[in-house]
Amino acid sequence: MDGFKRKITGSLQAQLSFWLSAVILAAAVGGGFFSFRGALHEANEFQDDQLRQIAGLMQQQAPHTGLLITQVTEQSEDPESQVIVQVLAPGENRLRLLDEDVSLSPGLPEGVQPLSGQRYTWRIFIRHLPDGARLVVSQRTDVRDELANSSAWRTVFPFAALIPVLILLINVVVRTMLKPVKQLSNELDKRRDIDLSALDDRDVPVEILPFTASINALLLRVKRSMDMQKRFVADAAHELRSPLTALTLQADNIRKIELPAAAQERVLDLRHGLQRMRALLEQLLVMARSQETVAHPVSTIAMEDVFKQVLEDLMPSAEAKSIDVEVDSERSAIFTGQLFDALMLIKNLADNAIRYTPAGGRLFLRARQEGRVLVVQVEDSGPGIPEHEMERIFDPFYRILGNGESGSGLGLAIVKTLADRNNASLAFVNRKTDSGAHAGLSVTVKFRL
Repeated sequence: MDGFKRKITGSLQAQLSFWLSAVILAAAVGGGFFSFRGALHEANEFQDDQLRQIAGLMQQQAPHTGLLITQVTEQSEDPESQVIVQVLAPGENRLRLLDEDVSLSPGLPEGVQPLSGQRYTWRIFIRHLPDGARLVVSQRTDVRDELANSSAWRTVFPFAALIPVLILLINVVVRTMLKPVKQLSNELDKRRDIDLSALDDRDVPVEILPFTASINALLLRVKRSMDMQKRFVADAAHELRSPLTALTLQADNIRKIELPAAAQERVLDLRHGLQRMRALLEQLLVMARSQETVAHPVSTIAMEDVFKQVLEDLMPSAEAKSIDVEVDSERSAIFTGQLFDALMLIKNLADNAIRYTPAGGRLFLRARQEGRVLVVQVEDSGPGIPEHEMERIFDPFYRILGNGESGSGLGLAIVKTLADRNNASLAFVNRKTDSGAHAGLSVTVKFRL
């Protein structure tokens, strides 16, 4: 019961359906009650008129005193035919009714009135004849009530049959009227995190428009705020490139001077720190661009060419660690989208693989077409990623401790952002040998064309 109450109070559709159904049910019950009472009254009046008509017909026949017409019906006949006509002589009060006799009061007026017998209750019509005799037409009340109730219930049955139909129609109508609101909700649920465009409220009811307008205004404010943050990060990273370049040149110039070994070591550490900071700025610029919502030109390029451009930048790092790079790309493997996205996504995955693969390891770049899905795989022979760290690998600036490698912690965050922008899926799986030892990391990217 508590769950039902929560559903009613928490859902506008449930409230509308419940209260409209309750109103219709109450109206139908009230209407059915008054219809039943009215039909019952009309049926009784009709049967009373029948008694009057029978009495009028018998009076026209000038019945003699002592006349008794008792129509005893068989079991196969309708009980409504059990009507008894009797003419009582003046002063006679003994009324014979089937298998019982009932005494009439001498002062009974003309008209329809009830009469109680030992076995049954009767409805009688009395008419005084000119000679002082009394013409009495009788009928059992249980027979009359059965006929009246049957007639009254027939008027109520349409209400009873119509109630569930109306309740069902109300639920269908309410669900249909609120369908645009549900569609808006589904649209919001299916949106990517970076999609802050306004809701399409053209088919939304007028009563919901203020709400959707407020949501659109909120989305616009959030979009402006995020754009300001992105521009700030991009501008800050861009502005810092020049002084970092100058500092790097100064560090190179200092190395040319004859300095003590300890000083040369400190200068070398300074230069490495500047290189890491420069790499971080480059990653920040890539992150800012990957989060842009501006549409860029769409390109169609073979994945073999994408791998070639990526390796042009990364081969020096791979050769420095004697890493064997293997490329396997089908000629039908074609990427359609923003070239920047494909290059940066594969580059960051390959850069991570080279960075964390031990010297003398291997790197595999594969691409194949499976129907309307482009499957790209980047595999290495490194240590992989601990299972308990998997859920946080896409967090910006998050790095796995104890790996001994330098980095910004933005590589996989950029990969996730670019994959989401291209409706691509990512799967990270630790490869293992038959003996269960770690054999490296396999990353699968699926682009749906």
